[in-house]
Amino acid sequence: MRKGALIIGLGILFAVSATMAQVEGVEQTGGWFRWDPVALAFFGAGIAAVLAGIGSSIGIGIVGGMANGALQERPELFGRFIPLAAMPGTQGIYGIVIAVVILGRITPGMSIEAGWQLFFAGIPIGLAGLVSGIWQGKVCAGGVGLVTKDPAQFGKAIVLGVLVEFYALLGLLASILMATRVS
Repeated sequence: MRKGALIIGLGILFAVSATMAQVEGVEQTGGWFRWDPVALAFFGAGIAAVLAGIGSSIGIGIVGGMANGALQERPELFGRFIPLAAMPGTQGIYGIVIAVVILGRITPGMSIEAGWQLFFAGIPIGLAGLVSGIWQGKVCAGGVGLVTKDPAQFGKAIVLGVLVEFYALLGLLASILMATRVS
């Protein structure tokens, strides 16, 4: 249900933004907001930070809830649960990094094409961070269960969480490459 709503929301967002985008040489009048290159870049930075942050917070919530329950049985494992609970938080950090990169690429008088390029540069880490943060939380929650039963399996739990991290890193890389190639 949530995935469908997200896809529909993004589709509406793209449709509205495409119809409202300022065409070079055509002056917009009235209103308090214009779709200009800077607005598009800000929106791309927002997509990167907000979607990745949502994925991180949901993922941390999932593994944190599991860790809280496991601590009732095995409070001595708190130190092992911290890295598992923190791992989904990296997606939010990646989103903020890309937001800063996008904001740093804004220049006075940049073209509408550059604005759109910066807008789209925020999407890979935004979506990858959203999805991988949630799934990493689920994998790490399973790791908490594994470590609760056998603390010697901590390394395996970490490795399995890192496998999901790889896809967030691919989203980060794609966004970096897109943002730094803006002309």
